[in-house]
Amino acid sequence: METFKELIGMAAITIFFGLLTWGLTSSYLEEYDLMSTEPKSETVASIVGTKSLFRPPAYNVKIEQPDGTPSEELYRISKKQAEELTRGDEIEGYANGPTGFSTSRDILMDSMFYLAGIGVLGFLAFCCLIATILSIPAIEQAEQKSAYKRYVKKKRKKRKKNRNKKQHDTGWGIAGAIVLFFMFFASRFLLNLFRKVMPFGKTETEATIFDTYSYITYRNHEDSIREFTVAFDDQDGNTIQVIKDVTRNTYANYDIGDQLPISYVSTNPYDVFVRGTSIQDTFQALLTWEMLVYGSMLAVSGFVIWAYYDSRLKGKWKKRQVDAR
Repeated sequence: METFKELIGMAAITIFFGLLTWGLTSSYLEEYDLMSTEPKSETVASIVGTKSLFRPPAYNVKIEQPDGTPSEELYRISKKQAEELTRGDEIEGYANGPTGFSTSRDILMDSMFYLAGIGVLGFLAFCCLIATILSIPAIEQAEQKSAYKRYVKKKRKKRKKNRNKKQHDTGWGIAGAIVLFFMFFASRFLLNLFRKVMPFGKTETEATIFDTYSYITYRNHEDSIREFTVAFDDQDGNTIQVIKDVTRNTYANYDIGDQLPISYVSTNPYDVFVRGTSIQDTFQALLTWEMLVYGSMLAVSGFVIWAYYDSRLKGKWKKRQVDAR
């Protein structure tokens, strides 16, 4: 009876996660009607970089509208496309209607939440399905017999030692996977920080501010946004446009038409940093939620790495003591 209840319970959980996966997939296909999309090309009006306080630049284009003016909306492109495309070139994308347009990068980034959710829920549904199959009495009995045969072939003491070691290794394996995820997520932050502080490989210049934007919020767990849209000429004489996130202090000290002192990575003029960062700017950047997330991930990763090596050193020390006896 208990086995039957477990089977029904696992089947119900499998159906639950399966329905969630199906519902999220259905919502995704409804939101992004990929079946009705058609290839479409547009004319590039300008290349625009976007540079946050904590991450490397992203790359976008503005397309020409029917009246010949650049679009207000930005469309995501890759770094390679940003280097190769110029004004007047054609860019390939997709359209769901006569006026809509999206690049493949737009579709991927906008649907990232759906794809991640579908992947996680689908994986859970699959695991539950396997567990349900293994809960079937006939299969469970066969698995128990196989496990018993393996059990009698091993000594109790050795099996216990291996089990403890396996549990210990499994714990560190899970912690290691979390650290790898954290480091992958924070890698762009670390790369940007390195480029910010490195004293070489950068070019200093003045950029003209020709537009500003601010979004001030007092909501919990949400940062306010302050941006300057700047233009400058790089070493090759090309005019570069970048939408640059700035701190509250920098935003208050400059206005449209002012010259903003910047430096950029010599090999990538869209990777822009504001020169003359003050203690106030640093303090305001440290108080953002984004910085708190990155800082927490790095702190947890550092602690886990330290704890792992500390346990390894203690294990080696204990082993030496046992060998000495």
